[in-house]
Amino acid sequence: MLLEDAFTLFKRLGVDVRSISAREFTAAYFALAKRYHPDRGDQKTHDLMASINAARAEIIRRHRMR
Repeated sequence: MLLEDAFTLFKRLGVDVRSISAREFTAAYFALAKRYHPDRGDQKTHDLMASINAARAEIIRRHRMR
């Protein structure tokens, strides 16, 4: 996943990654995971949760490269 795509996905889900701290990003991720996790009863969110995880991994990877 490209970094810009990761930012776009989080922005669509209501999280502007560019304007929050690392702690706020982690909290936002866990809120999204709680809301969209397939184990919460909606198997349709499996692909969305996979995309959220991929986006988070890319953002963290790029942040560590700085």
